[in-house]
Amino acid sequence: MYVQLVEGGTTPELRPEMDRIVREEMLPALEQEAGYAGAMNLVDRGTGNALMLMLWKTREDAERPLRERGEAFLRALGSVAAISTGTRAPISCWEVNASALPA
Repeated sequence: MYVQLVEGGTTPELRPEMDRIVREEMLPALEQEAGYAGAMNLVDRGTGNALMLMLWKTREDAERPLRERGEAFLRALGSVAAISTGTRAPISCWEVNASALPA
């Protein structure tokens, strides 16, 4: 299993709208992507910053180019980008070598 780590955020004032986009657009879109294995979104409400962990079955699934992603995912990504602020770190890919998540 592999994880993409996406760092970003928005202003604290726009955080509720970003949360809505993640719940109502991004997560359902991810469920349609080949190799998707789960996701978590971590938020610092004080700053508006967030980390999203997207789990994938293989490295190839995690590193699939945007042009090969589905339409729903690309729309959700556009919604996120429209209210994102600041400089975001490049998306990184990590191999999961241990896990203790309940089934």
